[in-house]
Amino acid sequence: MKTFPKGAYPAMITPFKEDGAIDYSAVGELLRWYERMNCSGVLALCASSETEKLSLDERVELAKYIVAHKGKLVIIASGHVSDSVEDQLTELNAMADAGVDGLCLIVGRLNQHNETEDEFIENIKVIMDGINNKEIPLGFYEKPCPENRSLSEKIVKFCADTGRFAFMKETSCDPDVIAAKIRAAAGSPFGIYNANSVLLYDSLKAGAAGFCGIMGNFHPDLYQWLCENHEKYPAEAKRLADYISAIGETGDQYPASAKYHHNLYGVKMSTYLRRTGDAPVMKPAVAARLQRVESVVNELRAWLATL
Repeated sequence: MKTFPKGAYPAMITPFKEDGAIDYSAVGELLRWYERMNCSGVLALCASSETEKLSLDERVELAKYIVAHKGKLVIIASGHVSDSVEDQLTELNAMADAGVDGLCLIVGRLNQHNETEDEFIENIKVIMDGINNKEIPLGFYEKPCPENRSLSEKIVKFCADTGRFAFMKETSCDPDVIAAKIRAAAGSPFGIYNANSVLLYDSLKAGAAGFCGIMGNFHPDLYQWLCENHEKYPAEAKRLADYISAIGETGDQYPASAKYHHNLYGVKMSTYLRRTGDAPVMKPAVAARLQRVESVVNELRAWLATL
């Protein structure tokens, strides 16, 4: 079974025009920006993408565009938002047919009735059997809302033993839970990608495969460097991790804040959100924090360039 590169996988945002239509020009530029930031790939059609506010046709069209313009990026996608298993399989098969590199199952979609471990595993089997492309690598996305479930060691080990799972966006924000999942997946292609900036360094030392989170929309190159170099430069990696812990919580007004940040330093796009139907204006304190964080990030980039 295929494994995915270690490293940073930002939770990809969806740029919109002021009328609410997807801004495909900005989508293409955003992919180039992720590539310039040396990201290994992206998690597309996720919560940051406002997937619930996109029709299935829009999701498929967007996925196809991302695949066509991915460059060297690995494209992992979720994109199933329905309640019924039948509708979820329709969505997942459409996403697989769009040509993405990996298909990420949303934990909450398989856990609508607070299933036991064994019941949850049976749900996984149903989904696996219903996905037509048996070669596409699968993953799990512990989507924090509206409900989340942190996968147990038993479930992680089941997935690892199938040989079909290669990616997990882990969102427990608990170092012991993260380490347990890493142990359960050991020796398999199933890579655990931590979403928490503060805990990233320790999880990498424990064997995590990388980072997958919202802060990848602000300074993903720092996360990529940490993933690639925490063993080669241990002292410098620890220092960088300390800085990341301090600057890695700029999630106020997200994802509009990420779009505002891009207007200043990355890709021109509106801050328009489908979920609110408007383009939010940044609060003065949020705008000031984003600008000051970028100043610190640039100092860190200059320092890392000397190593």
